[in-house]
Amino acid sequence: MIAQVAGVILAGGKSSRFGSNKALALHQGAALIQGIARKLAGLFPETLLVTNTPEDYGFLGWPMVADHYHNCGPLAGIHAALRTISQPRAFICGCDMPLINPELIRFLCELDGDHDMALPWLDEGPEPLYAVYSKNGLAVIEAHLAQKQCKIGTLYEKLRIRKVTAEEILQILPDFTTFQNINHQHDLARLAIMGH
Repeated sequence: MIAQVAGVILAGGKSSRFGSNKALALHQGAALIQGIARKLAGLFPETLLVTNTPEDYGFLGWPMVADHYHNCGPLAGIHAALRTISQPRAFICGCDMPLINPELIRFLCELDGDHDMALPWLDEGPEPLYAVYSKNGLAVIEAHLAQKQCKIGTLYEKLRIRKVTAEEILQILPDFTTFQNINHQHDLARLAIMGH
């Protein structure tokens, strides 16, 4: 178990491109979110699901919390998680990333240093929904949400960030497939073909 970190899944998206609730789409015979939940439950002493539709996820048996600020996207989910967990930090991921990797998650959680956020920062940009957040950043996040600044990117100037480079990730994993997320039905079909 990874000490002093909670494992959090955000399941608040509208899934408009997917056409139905993608968290509940079947992947390898189970709901997409189930595989993610199983991985996190094996890594963290505390788990949490952030959702505004708890009735959809009772089958997971996870504690749940709703957004405090509505219609503010993933940042509101990150805020709700940090307010709720008892651990000082949280690993937070989306409900549409079935290939999250325990080794990389452990690496992100165990990085030394006094940072508010540790996240993969790839050539294409950051991965804020595959990242570790500290409760130390909660006041800044809350201030942004109170002003209806809902973009996670607005935090990058304000918080102390530990950027995890592509090179660091490739020392742990052979490629970047771990970051694939499911936005369309064909994304799920492609994963099946790849054997994931």
